[in-house]
Amino acid sequence: MKKDIIDQYKETKENLNLVSDSFCLAKWFQVTLHLQNGQNHSCHHPNTHQATMEELKATPSALHNTKFKKIMRKMMLNGVRPKECEYCWKIEDTPGEHYSDRHVKSNDDWAKPYFDEAIKAGDTENINPKYLEVSFSNSCNFKCSYCLPHISSSWMKELKQFGNYPTHSVHHNYPIEEKIPITDSTANPYVKIFWEWWPSLYKDLRVLRVTGGEPLMVPDTFKILDYVIENPNKDLSLAINTNLGVDPKFVEKAVEKINKIQNAGHLNDITIFTSLDTWGKQAEYIRHGLDLVLFKKNLIHLLEKAPKVRVSFMCTYNILSVANFREFLEFILELKNNYKIANDPFNSRIILDISYLKDPHFMCANLAEAELLERMKSDLNFMKAHSVKNKTAGQMGFDDYELNKMERLVGFASLGVQENFKLLQLLDLYKFFNEHDRRRGTNFQDIFPEYQPMWNFGKMLAESEKQI
Repeated sequence: MKKDIIDQYKETKENLNLVSDSFCLAKWFQVTLHLQNGQNHSCHHPNTHQATMEELKATPSALHNTKFKKIMRKMMLNGVRPKECEYCWKIEDTPGEHYSDRHVKSNDDWAKPYFDEAIKAGDTENINPKYLEVSFSNSCNFKCSYCLPHISSSWMKELKQFGNYPTHSVHHNYPIEEKIPITDSTANPYVKIFWEWWPSLYKDLRVLRVTGGEPLMVPDTFKILDYVIENPNKDLSLAINTNLGVDPKFVEKAVEKINKIQNAGHLNDITIFTSLDTWGKQAEYIRHGLDLVLFKKNLIHLLEKAPKVRVSFMCTYNILSVANFREFLEFILELKNNYKIANDPFNSRIILDISYLKDPHFMCANLAEAELLERMKSDLNFMKAHSVKNKTAGQMGFDDYELNKMERLVGFASLGVQENFKLLQLLDLYKFFNEHDRRRGTNFQDIFPEYQPMWNFGKMLAESEKQI
C-alpha cells in the first residue's frame, strides 16, 4: 500500500538526515537556467548565480555544474546550512512538525530514486540534472508586482523609462550588469551552448519545464516541442509555464503540438503551469497585464482541446492575496470537479501549488495582522472542509499536498516579524504601490480598501521620512 504524502515526506526527511540535516537532492538534480543572462540556481528559492564562460568552455554542463554550486553541495554533505537556502531553514525551524521544500523536492520522482547517484557524484563530479527548468528569454507581456526586470521585458522597459522604485528594497531595481538580459536570443552564447548540451542532457531528464518571461512568445519553446515530436522520451514529464494572457493563436499552436506528442505516446505526461495569486480585480492588479476574461478563454480552450493535459496553478501567496482568496479557491474547486482525468473519476487535472512570497519584503504575508490572519485561517478551514477526505464519492477536493502548503503558509504568517522590520515593510509597501499607481494608472486604495490602515500608516512613515 502506497504511503500517504505526509508519511513520504517524513521518510524522505529521515533518509536525508542520515547524510546530514542540510542535505537536499535539488542541489544535484534540479536546475533553473536563465539563458537570457547565463544565470542559474538549483531550487527557485536561492538567488541566481553566474555560469562563467571559462567554466562553459570546459563543458556545456557547467550551465548547471558551476564552481559555486559545487561549494554548496560540499556544505550540504558536511551538514552546513547554505545561507541561500534560508527559505527551507525558516520552515524547518518553525515550531511543530513541518516539511520544507528540502523534503518535498527530495521526495519527488525526479530526485528520490537517484539518491545514491548524488552521493556517488559527491561535490566534485559533473552531473546531469533530472529536473530542468529553462528560460530562453525575458520577453513577457506582464509586469507582476513581485517580478524582476531581468525576468520580464515589460518590467525592464518600465525601469528604463521611469527609473528604479523609491523603496529601501532593491528587489525591483535595474539589474546589476551580469543579470541584464541578452535581448537577441539568436546572438545569445548561452542559448547556443544549451543547444550543444541538449542531446546528451535530454536523455537523462525526467522533468523538463520551459519558463520565461512568457514561453509562448519565444520560438525556442516550440523548438523544444518539435524536438520531442521527433525524439520520444517516455520517462519524461514536460511542463510549460504560461501566464495564459497571450494571443490565443499561441495557445492554439501549443495545443496542436502537445496533442501530437501525447497522441503518439512520446512522453510520460504534460502539465501546463499557470499563475494566479487571488481572484478578480485584485488578481489583475497584482499581475499587471492580466485580463481574466482572456485568461479564462485560453484556459478553457486548453482544457477542452488538450484533454490529457494537467493544469497546475502556481500561487505566489503574498499579503495582497488575502483579499478575494476565497473566490479563487472556489474557482479552483469548480475546475477540479469539471475537469477530471479521463477514466479516473477520483483524480482531477487541476492542481493548486501555494508558495509564500519571500521578496520583495513589503509584499510578504507575515505583514498580516489579526483580521487578515483570521481570513487566512478561514481560507485554510475552507480547504479542509473541501478536502478529498471530506468530499462525497465522485467529488474532487483539495489533497494533502495542497493542504500542507496552505498550512505552512499560515504557520509562517502567524510568526510575524520584528517591529522595526515591519515598519520598513509598511513604509516600502506604501512607497512602491504609490509609485506603481502613478506609473501604471492604477489605484491601490480602490482595489484593496481593507488595507487602508496599512496604507495610511505607510504614508505617515513616508511623510515623516521626508522631514528627517
